[in-house]
Amino acid sequence: MRATAPLAEPPAAGVDLRRPPFGRLLITVAVLGAYLLWPYLTLWRLDRALIANDRETLASLVDLDAVRGEILGKLNKDSDSTIGPMSDAFIDWLERAIRRHGTAALERQVTLDWVRERMLAHSPDGAGMTFALTDAFFDDPLHFSLRLGTMGDTPVFARLSFRGIRWRVTALYF
Repeated sequence: MRATAPLAEPPAAGVDLRRPPFGRLLITVAVLGAYLLWPYLTLWRLDRALIANDRETLASLVDLDAVRGEILGKLNKDSDSTIGPMSDAFIDWLERAIRRHGTAALERQVTLDWVRERMLAHSPDGAGMTFALTDAFFDDPLHFSLRLGTMGDTPVFARLSFRGIRWRVTALYF
């Protein structure tokens, strides 16, 4: 005679053993909401670091190599770049830097100090960049763009990209 395991009793009529769909929906909405707020939290951290001139935090929030790469890509007509049309002031700045430093212009000019100066260019002393923030939006799920200053006043444009497990500034121009 074979031993058999006792059969489990079937669930009572009307009892659904699956996780309720409302719970899944709630989790999905919470995760999506957190993802949509994440770049704004990064902007807040960036603003605090700019005001305090916290170089360590700035270095973690700004990918200088990517910023330099985007500018270089814009200068190379055969390369893709996320940088939009450049202002005359930006072109003049680049020309002066290239004349002064040659091929090392971007490494010498695009620094954390330059990023800080540009991002605070339209803000009163001590006010931070959020004072000048006129536009902030998702370009796509992995890129977030912002404009500092008004269109008639040579605004500064920045782009944050989701890299690894965080948002970082990857392009900056004016």
